[in-house]
Amino acid sequence: MDLNIMDKLRILKIDTELRPQIKMKSMSRYYFMTSTNPGEQFFVFASTAAWLIRKTGKEFEQPNEEDDPNSVIASILDILREKDITVDFSSYKLKQGCGDQVCYILNVLADEALKNENFEWQKPVVNIPDTEESVDDLDQVEDETEIILDKVEEEMGIYSEESEGEAYGSAEEKEPNDLGNRVHDSEAWKLELERVAPALRLKIAADGRDWRARHAQIRTYRDELFDRFKTTGTQLNKLHNNISSVMDKIAARENILNEQFEPLVREYGTLLDELNKVTNEYKEVSVGVTERQEMLNELTTKVENIKQRTESKGSSMNDNSPLVTAKKGVETLKKDIQELDFQIIILLWLLISKENPKSNNYLVSAESRMVNTEAY
Repeated sequence: MDLNIMDKLRILKIDTELRPQIKMKSMSRYYFMTSTNPGEQFFVFASTAAWLIRKTGKEFEQPNEEDDPNSVIASILDILREKDITVDFSSYKLKQGCGDQVCYILNVLADEALKNENFEWQKPVVNIPDTEESVDDLDQVEDETEIILDKVEEEMGIYSEESEGEAYGSAEEKEPNDLGNRVHDSEAWKLELERVAPALRLKIAADGRDWRARHAQIRTYRDELFDRFKTTGTQLNKLHNNISSVMDKIAARENILNEQFEPLVREYGTLLDELNKVTNEYKEVSVGVTERQEMLNELTTKVENIKQRTESKGSSMNDNSPLVTAKKGVETLKKDIQELDFQIIILLWLLISKENPKSNNYLVSAESRMVNTEAY
């Protein structure tokens, strides 16, 4: 995240133009980084984005707290796409009002607004005081041990002179004792010097950044390379000769193959051209094939439905079961009628025989009726 977003917004006068309008509190530099109050942060983000879009020269309505977040985000993303700004994240991440995506959108819109107002960043001016550091010579650093030793010798000489002055000012009787003390002191100084001298030596470590050390190292590397090149040079020359001969053979073989396959390549080119022509013709012809195929499928379904209907009707027409049942019913009725007629005749005969046993005319008429019914 760019922490200069708040600086850019303050340059664009957000404190005087937008904050009083939406009654917004002062924001910290990390306001849009962490989630504190998602509802408030989303409203501030949407208001700031709308204000920046208006700064770029586009018309954009100021959103309200009651507006749909999805519609507000969609309109902001549409403006960004119109300006050819890549947006490769989902709109759901903008509903929180904080995060890298929110900071990215505000940063891009702030840059566009600054460009629209012809604002240019200037380089910072830093006042660096001119300090002149004293640089010691290399010879002085190298001879530091000698300087220290010279100082030690001077101190020894001063001490010896002081001891001699004291000896001259004393009585002649004390001269042998003072001389012994002086000799003793000078010997002690020499012993002390021999003991301390190794510790006073300055050891200067070789610096890898020194050009002299680098130059010497380069010389050693060069000598090693020359020595090794004497043995590897012949091998490299042999390898070069072998590779060149093999490359010549490959080139000759390639030329032979090109001569052999040249007619085949030409034939392949002609066939490829014909194939392209045929494919183009096929594409032109098969433009409406899909539509016609759909129409054919619809017609086939209709024909199948009609066939099913006709088959059902034909099967119902060829079915003789109702006629058979009707005939059977007629036959049963005839039998029932005959039985009833027979019973009626018997009853009539019984009645007539009881009333007039000698009269059989009515019986004959009844028999004729039975014969007629049977004929029917």
